[in-house]
Amino acid sequence: MSSGSLLAAFLFMTVPLWLSYKQQLGISKDIVIASIRAFVQLMGIGYLITLVFSIKSPVVFTLLILLMIIIAARTCARRGGVFHHSFRIAFFAIITAEIVSVIIWILFDIVSYEAQYILPMSGMIIGSSMVAVSLTFDRLKREFDSTKEMIMGKLALGATNRQASQDLIEAEVKASLIPNVGAMKVIGLVQLPGMMTGAIIAGASPVIAVKYQLVILLTIFGNAAITSIMVSFLTYPAFF
Repeated sequence: MSSGSLLAAFLFMTVPLWLSYKQQLGISKDIVIASIRAFVQLMGIGYLITLVFSIKSPVVFTLLILLMIIIAARTCARRGGVFHHSFRIAFFAIITAEIVSVIIWILFDIVSYEAQYILPMSGMIIGSSMVAVSLTFDRLKREFDSTKEMIMGKLALGATNRQASQDLIEAEVKASLIPNVGAMKVIGLVQLPGMMTGAIIAGASPVIAVKYQLVILLTIFGNAAITSIMVSFLTYPAFF
């Protein structure tokens, strides 16, 4: 793909920009900034990964993954600012999910510990974990505000903080898994996911592409549950 063809893709942005201007939606600036940031960040990480591939050092790409986790945790901490130690909680949840994922991949010989496999797969896992942690922080606060009187009533009847928070945690974990469950139900019928599509475009066998996509899909689902449960249990004490 030439640079001109890549720049031509930005023509897709003219439609929302025109609609924003025509309907006075006030989102033109956000669209332009987001598009430019996406372009710069992805091109930058593309050249960086190329450099990492050329070095072929497990230490280097492991440090890069750690940096990605730190950035993801800092992003989550902004959503969890009302909670104490939100960065530590987010970092611990995301890095735990990443470690569990990599151990399973290596232990069962799904992929080898090489940059060309671990880096892109970890990027997808860390990104999905970041979304799950951010949503958990946000939903916990809103759920607590809406059920505060019920929790107070349970405490008055002698329940412990943990017992009083059971329904809150249960509702949050279920809510965090709804998008993943919904996506898994229609995948392959309505949606052809990115990794599978990219692998097919690159020339891989569709069956091989599907196998890798299933690994990512199931890993993301497991990580959503892991991070949501961890963040819920580490965060709810802050309400008391």
